[in-house]
Amino acid sequence: MIGFEKVSKFIISDVTLHIPEGKTVGLIGTSGAGKTTLIKLACGLLRPEAGNVYTMRRDPVAQRMQCGKDLSVLFADKPFLQKEDTVVDNFQMIKAVYKLSQKEFKKEYEMLAERLQFEGIEGQKVKELSLGQRRRVEIGAALISRPKLLLLDEPTIGLDADAKQVFCELIAEKEREGMTVLVTSHNMEEISKMCDRIALLDKGKLLYYGEETQLRRRYAPMDRMHLKLLGKLPDLEDLPLQSYEVKDDILKITYNSNRITAAEILRLILTQTKVVEMKIHKSDLADIIVQMKKDG
Repeated sequence: MIGFEKVSKFIISDVTLHIPEGKTVGLIGTSGAGKTTLIKLACGLLRPEAGNVYTMRRDPVAQRMQCGKDLSVLFADKPFLQKEDTVVDNFQMIKAVYKLSQKEFKKEYEMLAERLQFEGIEGQKVKELSLGQRRRVEIGAALISRPKLLLLDEPTIGLDADAKQVFCELIAEKEREGMTVLVTSHNMEEISKMCDRIALLDKGKLLYYGEETQLRRRYAPMDRMHLKLLGKLPDLEDLPLQSYEVKDDILKITYNSNRITAAEILRLILTQTKVVEMKIHKSDLADIIVQMKKDG
C-alpha cells in the first residue's frame, strides 16, 4: 500500500519501509524524528530528495489526484476543515468532493456523529469549537469518505480518555473492513491498542519495523508489577525475578518478561495470598530508544 525505497528528505535518511494493505502501522519517535515528514512524503505533499515513494502503487506527487480519491490525511498542525463554515457545511463539502451517495453518506455520518459525540454541535462554526470538539469532528471528517488509506499525524491531541477509546475502536473496525492506516504518536499505549506493527524513527533513521511484542522482547524486556496485598507476603524465592521489595504496603516486582510472564507471577502469588489491586508498568518509548542506541 505504501512503499519507501531508500528515501531521504530533510532529516529522513535512507529509509526503506513497506506497509501492506489492510494493516495499521504506528510511526513512533521523539519530536524531530521525522514522523510528519514521512507522512507528507506518503501523501505527496513532499517530494523525496533521494529514493522513491509509492502510495497505492502510484507516485503520490505526480499522481496526486488519483491517490487523493482513496486517501485521507489528518495533520496535527494543519486545519482539516474550513473554520468559517459550520460542521454540517464542512461534511457536505466533503460529500461533494468525494462524490458520496446520499445513502452511504447519511449512514456513515450518523454513525460517526453518534460515536464521536458531535451531534449537538453540528450547527456551530468550526472556529467556535473547543480543541477536543474540533478534533472529534476532524476525525469524523477524515473517516467519512471511507478511504482505502488513512494517514494520521498525532490524531488524539486534545481528546479526552473516552474519545481516545472510541477513536481506537473506530480504527480497529476500519482495519477489519480493509482500510490501511499509518498513524504517528508519542503515546505508546495508544499505539499498542491500535497497531499491528511499529516503525520506530530516531533522527531520521528507521531503527525498527515490526511487531511491538518483538520490539519489547528485544530491547525492553524489564517490566514492573505493583501489587496491593490482602494477607501475608508470598514466598517469591523460586521465581526468576530481577528484584522485589515491599514499600508503603505495595509489593514491587521487577522481572524480565522474556523469562517469566506477569500471568505466571500472579498465578503463584494467588496461591499464597490475596491481591486487591495490580498495576503493570512497561518501558516507555524513551526507554526503548535509549536501549536501542546502547545496543547499536
